[in-house]
Amino acid sequence: MAGIYIHFPFCKQACHYCNFHFSTNGQFTDAYLKALENELHTRRDYLTGNVGTVYIGGGTPSLMSTEALDNLFERLNGSHTIEEEAEVTLEANPDDLNTFRGDHLQYLRGTQINRLSIGVQSFQDADLKFMNRAHSSEEALNALKKAKSVGFDNITADLIYGTPTLSDK
Repeated sequence: MAGIYIHFPFCKQACHYCNFHFSTNGQFTDAYLKALENELHTRRDYLTGNVGTVYIGGGTPSLMSTEALDNLFERLNGSHTIEEEAEVTLEANPDDLNTFRGDHLQYLRGTQINRLSIGVQSFQDADLKFMNRAHSSEEALNALKKAKSVGFDNITADLIYGTPTLSDK
């Protein structure tokens, strides 16, 4: 099965544990998205067969505008045949999902995205502060509930353990 990973390397802030390539300076977001569209077009013949999985990770792809996501899916579908049953994942931060208006989550649900990978990281506020996360444990729970309420039934919550703020018990 062929799969496509798309890296969106922009974030609101740096999390202390993150080793992925990212930037907190969004001034090149539009240029990056244009380059990504060109890359998808250039590599349209690279994969043979249908695409069974698409993963949009980061960074923080939940920061992408609806226009950017529409353009991305238009280019993806124009360059590759995405299986009807493909798993299409978007990584999202709880604080982004909580600041979205309800219609934006509905918009996401109306796209090919059928799985949200929510970067909860911890349900302990001390851990979240240590990691420099932008959300609280309450906001993490709210984000999971909101995603479920708009119809997402394939949701994962990323969790980190072994931080210095946790006990061995």
